[in-house]
Amino acid sequence: QAAAGAATHTCVVVCLAASAWKRSCVPGRESQRTPAFDPVMSCAAELEHFCGYGGKHLNTVHYHPLRVETLLYTAAAAIIIEDVNDPHRQEFLRGHDAEVSALDVSLNGKLVASGQLGSPRQKGAVAPVMVWDFDNRQQFREFSGLAHAVFCVRFSPDGRFLVATGANQLLCVWDVSTGETVYSRRTESVCYFAVWGAIMEPPSGGRHHSYLLCTTHDSQVFAHQMSFDIKSMAYGLSSEPMQFPSSGLQRKHMCGLIQGDFFITGTSAGDMCVFSLRTMVFRAALPICNNGVMSITQSGVILYVAGGDGRIKAVRGSDTHWDILAENMLETGITALTPSSDGAELVAGTRNGRLWRLLASDLAATLQVASHTGEVTDVAFGVSSEVVCTCSDTGEVFLLDLSDYMPLSTGMAKSPARCVVVASSGEIIAGYDDGFLRAWSLEHGSEGKLLWQLQAHRGGVTALRESSNFIVSGGADCTVRFWHRTRRDLLADFTNHRRPVSDLKVDEETPQLVHSGSEDRLVVSYDLKQNKPVVQHQTQTSSITGLSQRKDQEKEVVSCSLDGRILFWDVDYADPTGCLDSLPDGAQRLRCCEVSPTGRYIATGAENSLMYIYDLASCQCIQECEGHAGGITSLRWSPDQKQIITSGRDGCVIVWNFFE
Repeated sequence: QAAAGAATHTCVVVCLAASAWKRSCVPGRESQRTPAFDPVMSCAAELEHFCGYGGKHLNTVHYHPLRVETLLYTAAAAIIIEDVNDPHRQEFLRGHDAEVSALDVSLNGKLVASGQLGSPRQKGAVAPVMVWDFDNRQQFREFSGLAHAVFCVRFSPDGRFLVATGANQLLCVWDVSTGETVYSRRTESVCYFAVWGAIMEPPSGGRHHSYLLCTTHDSQVFAHQMSFDIKSMAYGLSSEPMQFPSSGLQRKHMCGLIQGDFFITGTSAGDMCVFSLRTMVFRAALPICNNGVMSITQSGVILYVAGGDGRIKAVRGSDTHWDILAENMLETGITALTPSSDGAELVAGTRNGRLWRLLASDLAATLQVASHTGEVTDVAFGVSSEVVCTCSDTGEVFLLDLSDYMPLSTGMAKSPARCVVVASSGEIIAGYDDGFLRAWSLEHGSEGKLLWQLQAHRGGVTALRESSNFIVSGGADCTVRFWHRTRRDLLADFTNHRRPVSDLKVDEETPQLVHSGSEDRLVVSYDLKQNKPVVQHQTQTSSITGLSQRKDQEKEVVSCSLDGRILFWDVDYADPTGCLDSLPDGAQRLRCCEVSPTGRYIATGAENSLMYIYDLASCQCIQECEGHAGGITSLRWSPDQKQIITSGRDGCVIVWNFFE
């Protein structure tokens, strides 16, 4: 049975050399084979947790303005609503089809606005802005007009209007209540951010308030007054530029806020600039950091200013006089900063995909969230279901504790990591694009403790597995190599493939057997004791992308491919013994697959970002799971079969709870 709301697809068993369930009588074999499972069973996969804050976009982290423990931040194309004291309490706003690049919450906490990068699915790289009903967790409005990227979204203080800026140099103001466009103009240069000021009372007898809006365009700074025009019966904007010193002050203004009668901005030069809104002139510049001021926020009378070098300062003052109250330095550049509603804490987002909780009093920092900053390329479990290992194309290797989703140990290399295993000897082994295998310590708190490294292939290492006796690696040089487990010297070298090796599988019944799949459509089985390939299978249509193995029947090897088929292979037969094939209109490009620990299910990940779960008893696709914004690169079942971990090109790791 499929979970409620999930699409159910019928899969057919294709007879090739033999049926997956029933064979003709073969000497030495059973003449009739039946499934080993109860054909009637209910199961469902449920999205439990998103790990994916990338830290790429400015100010995409916000505390809820009324709920002290509620934090909102972006993860690829999703918006995460999380309890900062309980990482298992997450909810999601999903509707974008590209990375969310801008985020804001209305002051009353009832609305959330988000903008994205240009859509890969629509012409013109359109970048829609969405408004969400926070209480109901549903989309309320969608606004169009921006393209390529949304840089900023900001609600007016009363939540009635929304201003947004985009890479197509368009500045838009919308009426959220009616969905109408109030103002839209293409500017001479890109507007990086906009911020609302105080609401001005209407003239006597009037009922339409006026609004103050400030924007920055490269080195230019403008103050706008949005007032209601009785003649046109519509709002219009009148603009006035800020006056700079005659000597010139060339700055790119990245962020800012309005405090009383002053507009305060952070610049790419690393200083905080102060402008008077009464006189419309530049007043002062306060050096803050290197690599630019990326975020400014306010709690009470204190400003918190964060820089691209990781420096954060608490300052208090006005006009030309400012005092530094506290200061701290995080490990890398800060891209977002937000205060809690009670003013006791702040959360800072950094460029390396981490969120830090800071005390407002002294800015002491505690790590809250850690994520990969690039495409997550592989996932691996060891014997424990409590921890999982992930790696990315930015060279990061994380060992994550699934009780709180925090890294227990990490490894970092300059070369992209493509594959990883949690070794039986108590180490993490990863394969890299530079052809090296590197082993990292599993000890908790070990930051980048490299145990050993080995030059394994001329090209990158594309696949990796290990047993208690050997390590086997596949490379972009089309070779499969066996290495002694402790001495790490070369035991065997096979060159059967003509394209890079896509996956490897150590046979679960006969440990000296290893199976390899490749883009050349071959599945090859090697016997290490005989030191030779024992059988070579070939598909007729598409590249092999992933391998696994059944736990029942004849322990057939399972492969998935770009034509959407899941094939079963027996070492005694050259042709596939069976196939799970989606209906023609539902064929998807599969990238990875794994049989569940009990052998009842197969989970597969596809380039369309969906995970499909098949029931081997009924030969049906029983559930489609949607979570990633990019193709799924790897997936693994936990040893206790209670969870599935998927990784994607969107840089996210998703934890799914599995119930049956």
